[in-house]
Amino acid sequence: MNALGATSVERRRALELIDAPRALARLHAMQLTPAGSDVKPHIPLPGDLLRAMRQRRGWSLEQTAGQLDISATTLSRWEHSESWPSESQLHALCYLLQAHPQELIALSAGRVHFHAGAQAFPSRQEDMEQLVAQIVNAEVALDRSLADLYFLSLEQRLWGLSQQSEVGRRLLIDAYVCHCRHLLQDARVLDARTPAWHAMHLIGRWDNPNAHWLWLVHAVAKDAAEKRYHPNPSEGIRVLQDWLPLSADTSVHYEAWFLRDIAEYMSLTHSTRAAVETSQRAVDRGLGLGDDRNVWLSHVEVLLNTRHPHQAFEILESHLGVAWQEGDVHMQKVREAQIYARALHGVGRTQEALIWVERAQQLVQVHNLWQVRRQVDALAAQIR
Repeated sequence: MNALGATSVERRRALELIDAPRALARLHAMQLTPAGSDVKPHIPLPGDLLRAMRQRRGWSLEQTAGQLDISATTLSRWEHSESWPSESQLHALCYLLQAHPQELIALSAGRVHFHAGAQAFPSRQEDMEQLVAQIVNAEVALDRSLADLYFLSLEQRLWGLSQQSEVGRRLLIDAYVCHCRHLLQDARVLDARTPAWHAMHLIGRWDNPNAHWLWLVHAVAKDAAEKRYHPNPSEGIRVLQDWLPLSADTSVHYEAWFLRDIAEYMSLTHSTRAAVETSQRAVDRGLGLGDDRNVWLSHVEVLLNTRHPHQAFEILESHLGVAWQEGDVHMQKVREAQIYARALHGVGRTQEALIWVERAQQLVQVHNLWQVRRQVDALAAQIR
């Protein structure tokens, strides 16, 4: 390439055609370091899809590797695209992880690229801008079961644009934000951390931010507050309070949302009075913005956490009525079922509470919602 006087674009394209670890290393070295950061988000690769499929099942590296009779190190190298499984190994892994046919097709191109026919995106930048705007505004009907493939393919497609212009960089940020949002809605908090940090590194400083970028702050706070083995609600509160002024300047909707989260995390500490006061402030700011149901559910949760079950149940009866709205994602239904069960149990209506617990357990079982299985089972044991 030196002898031929290849341009940077030609070099990148040539390296992309080489399915080998050293080509990946050189591609990574060629990427620009985002302003305000000393870390480079890596190019989305098929190995990331392997990892997403495993995390979707809730399995560790060791669990998965053991069932394939390979080492965890080998599986880790596949997930980092440093090596790649044979065709038979790839099929065995995809079968084990219950991959969708489209995902198997996408992975068939090797470690560097997703199969071009697995996910088609516009070639013109103007059309891509329109598509990303539709995704941001939830105007694109995504198949949630294939969302991992969709977002990773989209991010890989946008990676080249991000290296060429400010518009391309903001499009990639938007894609990471929407990916993060999807993962949070499926309660995959740990998984959401990766696109959140990739986006933050690309953003650098928060100059002229889009309102929906604040999902990233929400993800970082949630990760800190709800870590499986070392939850730290106080750290989640600190992160949100740091960004609360910006959320207030950006959008009343996001200010109310941050206040709700702060109140919920406070209710998990000893700040009982502050939690209720902050939650009431969130209600005052959040009602009438098109998300009233979640505003009230959050307030009910704070009241339950601070031992005010009768007030919580009164709000459920007077403001929410029948639970589970048409179109709600499974995780939202589980959350509502848990809240109704806790409130009913708190006012002494145990049999009705158990009905809601059973509904939550059925959702967890049918849809393999492993992220909340332990939480639901603990609630069932407490009520019974």
